[in-house]
Amino acid sequence: MAIHGDIENPNIFFNLDKKIDFFIAVTNFDEVNLISSLIIDDIISVDKKIIRLKNIFFSQSSILKKLNIYDTVFPSSNTANTVKYLLEFPKANNVKLFDHTNMLLLSVKVNNSDFVGYNMREIRKKFNDEVMVVGVERDKEFSIPLSTDLIKQGDLIYLFGDKEIIKSGYCNFENQCNINKKIKNCIIFGADNLGIEIAKVLVQNKLNVKIIEKDLTKCQEAIDILQDSVIVLNSKYGWGHLLKEEGLDNADMLIATTTNDEYNMIKSIEGKKAGIEKVIAINNDREYYSLMHSLDLVVVRGEKINSYYSILESINSNSIIKQKRYCGDKGTLFNKKIISNSNLIGKKISIPDKIKKVSLIYIIRDKKILKELDDIVYEELDILFIFSRIENMEIINRWIHQEI
Repeated sequence: MAIHGDIENPNIFFNLDKKIDFFIAVTNFDEVNLISSLIIDDIISVDKKIIRLKNIFFSQSSILKKLNIYDTVFPSSNTANTVKYLLEFPKANNVKLFDHTNMLLLSVKVNNSDFVGYNMREIRKKFNDEVMVVGVERDKEFSIPLSTDLIKQGDLIYLFGDKEIIKSGYCNFENQCNINKKIKNCIIFGADNLGIEIAKVLVQNKLNVKIIEKDLTKCQEAIDILQDSVIVLNSKYGWGHLLKEEGLDNADMLIATTTNDEYNMIKSIEGKKAGIEKVIAINNDREYYSLMHSLDLVVVRGEKINSYYSILESINSNSIIKQKRYCGDKGTLFNKKIISNSNLIGKKISIPDKIKKVSLIYIIRDKKILKELDDIVYEELDILFIFSRIENMEIINRWIHQEI
């Protein structure tokens, strides 16, 4: 049901149910989201409040606790941090980290013909059985692979395992691997809020950053915020004429951060043709995700999609169970930590057959992946990980929340 009204006006809320599960405020204005979350508490009983904020100041402030906010989404900061992880893993397409564990999920393109024809079991052996392949995207289709499934040229594979072990060998799937090569010079297209947040992260990582923006007002705003830490160039005619005179031909990374996906794709393709090694396109519209992937671009969620996924993940998560989506909402993963007072400690790990058939299931114990679970019991601090396709999310969600 949609209601026309101003959410800063308390009268809007009086005709709603007096008790609701979630209040979610995702307008583009921090003050509106904060004020509305305060107003609704005086009118309606709310179980959980989730709000979207731009200003990272609030992540360290006690204000959110005072307002009884269940979860807060900082989409520009989340996207900027994703870019930061890609600096650490320059050959990766995407990287996801997890709380309470040294494990990560990383996607990489198979461009090295030496791996074509390998099955998933052989890939695991390359990492001494300490890294698992938990997803494959091929021809826009995503699958949870069997041990006997074979790798093909151009596959995007998802690796799950210890951060340092993955780092030591993941880039072998590319034709060239030089893990010691560092990204030094970056071009950012777009001086919107997201472009500025990404620039901050890159500067903190000691990169030389140049922002190209066609709107002079946005250029000035970027200069005011970033001061002398970056160079901001105002250009309405693309960037070809700036390559030599501004030193853009020495760039190691290009990031197209505008809210226009078509523009981001064009600039990313131009960057690849110019020989820039790492090109990232920010994706704002889900309809463009597959197209961006088909153009062999590294795709990172923009603010709008980041908010969308973060809120969906928050609804299915709590302090013990976390849910994430990957591969453009084609894959889902759940992880559950076995805490000290869990009634599962000492119980045999029992996964329903309907979940086993469609998922890959592991236990993380003492920084190791346990994949044979038939004869072991839960121990304190175990973390259960389940990887599956998104259409299986509901049955996994119901089962994993049954016992804590």
